[in-house]
Amino acid sequence: MTWSSQGVHIDPAEVTADSGGWHPDWKAAFQSREMDTYRSALRLGDLDVRESVLQELSDYHDLPPDECRKRCLRWEEWSVEEWKSADRSTPGGLQEFYKSVKSWVFDLTWYSYLQATGHAFPASVAAARYAQDVTKGRDYLDFGSGTGTTAQLFARLGFRTTMADISTSLLDYASWRMERHGDQVTRIDLGTEQLPTNAYDFITALDTLVHVPDFDATAHDLRRVIRPGGYLLANFDVRAKDDYGSLWHLHNDIHVVDHRLRAAGFVRTHTLADLTRCYVAVDPTRLSFKLAMATDTVVVALKRAKRRGRALVRSLRSSG
Repeated sequence: MTWSSQGVHIDPAEVTADSGGWHPDWKAAFQSREMDTYRSALRLGDLDVRESVLQELSDYHDLPPDECRKRCLRWEEWSVEEWKSADRSTPGGLQEFYKSVKSWVFDLTWYSYLQATGHAFPASVAAARYAQDVTKGRDYLDFGSGTGTTAQLFARLGFRTTMADISTSLLDYASWRMERHGDQVTRIDLGTEQLPTNAYDFITALDTLVHVPDFDATAHDLRRVIRPGGYLLANFDVRAKDDYGSLWHLHNDIHVVDHRLRAAGFVRTHTLADLTRCYVAVDPTRLSFKLAMATDTVVVALKRAKRRGRALVRSLRSSG
């Protein structure tokens, strides 16, 4: 495998986290007892978090820890290679990528470590803290669960937890870790199984929804499985298309995806650290909701037109 300097993760052993610019939500999550629980879930025996994540990757993949570190830091080039190894322009090709991707095990495991050290926004911990504040229900779904560390945290906080993903490779690693750590979490493979209706009080979809090709169908399915008044937390790493690290980012306008979630029956109530959006599930058939959606549709259309106008002006200036 050929590694390059593109898309390299930070190594906390080499870069000190700068807390000076942290949002209050970031600081509160980082200093919380839930963060202590999160770090404990990542740790293996007497090892610290760093040693633990590298040891578990090493044990699972039968690779030296130093090689695992390299793959964690330089995951993106590997991911591009996996993407370009087959045609991803068809639904089948896209699904095969998600089901079998191996580089994301290293990426997501390292990203959990970055959250634990303050080098990345601790979205998992912030979500768990918010869940405990807003819901009395204990049925939780980690949609697009990846390596399962968010699900593991919620399980340790007493939630009846389900992790669901289309990626068999990620689910297999997450299940292996859950068994090793003694955490009880239900597993659903979205490639072969359906989520139950009206089953969850709280759902997270962290770093997930920008990767789904049929956003509207996914949004309506999430509304189907959540109970009335339940909460959905999601973030959107929207990116303009390119031929490298944005290949699997399928949506490029945060206002549009937010609007489409609202159309499915999710009304935004709050935002954590200006990054993670919090929604409550409402009845989308109510007249008041339909009228609000009509207004929202006009606002989104105007915003898109304004952005297109600015892009055109920039294009004309650069060509002139």
